[in-house]
Amino acid sequence: MSKDESCSTVQSEMPRVSRLVVNQNDERIISYDYRESPPRGLGLWIRRRGRVLWSYSIVLKCLPILCWLPKYRWIDLMYDIIAGVTVALTAIPQSIAYGILSHLGPERGIYSNVLGCLAYTVFGSVKDVTIAPTSLTAIMVQDVVKELGYGTALLTFLAAIVTISFGALNLGVLVRFISIPVVMGFTSAACLTIGSAQIRTLLGIKTQGKRSDFVTSWTNVFTHLNEVRLPDCLLGGCSIVFLVLFRLTKNLGQGRWRYFFKFLCLLRNAIIVIIGAALAYCLTTDMDNPVFNLTGHVPAGLPSFQVPPFSYTNENGTEYSFGEMIGVMRLSIITIPLVTTLEIVSVAKAFSQGKVIDATQEMIALGMSNLLVSFCSPLPVAGSFTRSALNHNSGVRTTMSCAITAIVLMLALEFLTGALYYIPKATLGAVVVSAMLFMIDYEEIGNIWRTKKLDMIPFLATALACLFYELDYGILVGIGINGCFLLYLMSSPRLSAEEFQLSELRVLLVCIDQSLVFSSAEALRNWVLKQIDQRNHIDLVVINGENVHFADTTVAKNFVSIEQDLAVRHIRLMLWRFEANVAFSLLRLRKELFITMLRAELLLPEAVARWKHLHYLPSDISS
Repeated sequence: MSKDESCSTVQSEMPRVSRLVVNQNDERIISYDYRESPPRGLGLWIRRRGRVLWSYSIVLKCLPILCWLPKYRWIDLMYDIIAGVTVALTAIPQSIAYGILSHLGPERGIYSNVLGCLAYTVFGSVKDVTIAPTSLTAIMVQDVVKELGYGTALLTFLAAIVTISFGALNLGVLVRFISIPVVMGFTSAACLTIGSAQIRTLLGIKTQGKRSDFVTSWTNVFTHLNEVRLPDCLLGGCSIVFLVLFRLTKNLGQGRWRYFFKFLCLLRNAIIVIIGAALAYCLTTDMDNPVFNLTGHVPAGLPSFQVPPFSYTNENGTEYSFGEMIGVMRLSIITIPLVTTLEIVSVAKAFSQGKVIDATQEMIALGMSNLLVSFCSPLPVAGSFTRSALNHNSGVRTTMSCAITAIVLMLALEFLTGALYYIPKATLGAVVVSAMLFMIDYEEIGNIWRTKKLDMIPFLATALACLFYELDYGILVGIGINGCFLLYLMSSPRLSAEEFQLSELRVLLVCIDQSLVFSSAEALRNWVLKQIDQRNHIDLVVINGENVHFADTTVAKNFVSIEQDLAVRHIRLMLWRFEANVAFSLLRLRKELFITMLRAELLLPEAVARWKHLHYLPSDISS
């Protein structure tokens, strides 16, 4: 047999640890160097992936509209029109409210909604999901808007590019590092921040604070109490009461009345805004001194398309280069894609009805939506749970409903801007505040406390950092604390030890409950030596590696150190039931040392007996 044929035979046996055990004294096994094989067929793999990427199946996956449009029926159109129009009635007041919340103006919220819906019609894979500006996206761009104004469109553009890149590279897995306590802390703090920013509007105070964070919002309210307007207070308070009552009626009645109350609840925002606008129109006699603070002029018609600015001069005449604009945006370029991805995936899963959600395609759809939005509006979009629920309950059939919603919004921009002028800001503030009251999941916070009180640490840390510093940094604080927890768990494997008398040897069996990495290697070594110091007359230490699926260079070096430390104490070391890939990593480091330690018999007595027969030499140790 030639050398190449011999190596090939050995290599084919390597994946089976049992072969390593049976043939430990086989010259082929001893002489084999166990090196990792270099990647083969890389060019072939690239060519295959290239053919897949340019295949028609990938086109269908990236453009779901090509799947459902050829099978589209007139009955589907009827249902989609009903759903699209119903969603649009809620989208108009909410988009205006979030446009004002972001300090960009009411029309920007509608522009973002129109373009986001059109893009999701083509790229979206979940029929129920509706793309629109949300309270979170509005609050996350506030500080950037105050410095850059329309230049914030660059933030939306860059966030879109990041989201599309994450989707193309299948990096949706990054969202898994945002735990439920961190999400709950961020959401709760965001709701309190958004609600606090609307208190000024509900009270009729016109003066804006320097920022819209939690502390500044309340400071601004208390320092301008002399500007409080009674009509706005009454309208805002009554609007919140009616919106809450409407929401509580969704489960009332039986049969047709149940459907009536359900749709009354779903359309509550549109109803209260229409009532508020009607009151403002009837009570306003002097346009220069209206009874309520009104939304004001909303530009008619569709927005003009323009490339997002890569340098910008704001209203104060301050010039910003591209690098300076990036400095203003800071972490928002990353946190907005993370938060909006989390939103759209959560919404998609909520309405998936048991179907598997393609998170990658949803990320691409979200990225393409924001990419299109960035050419006409700086306000980014995300998955809207409220409007998606309304879409679902309206019997939507395909994502064509998003296109219908966009068409209705465009018609509103063309013909209803006169009516939009009279919408009271207090009513819009009530719409936002009432949404925030129900957005906090109080039951889930209780579940965190009952399930694992340790999870309250990232929850509270995230919430407090978001409230008293910034939302962007707050979520990173929570992720960082969770990362510390993960590092601690990785660095502190659970170890246990038990003594046996086997084959006339006093054996200490050490069990490990997880894989070993460089951060846990020293902990294992110190723990084993501590156990030895607490016991007498140990002849053999056996480390059970059945739960160890990975080991790196540092771990292998520490096994060498453990063997040397035990040898000083006249104790031998045996590695039992390690997986093949872990065993080969050890053999690649010191083959002549580890070849005598590794055993893979299923039963410990057999492994100890076989090891003693082959390798245990008491005379050598005593000498």
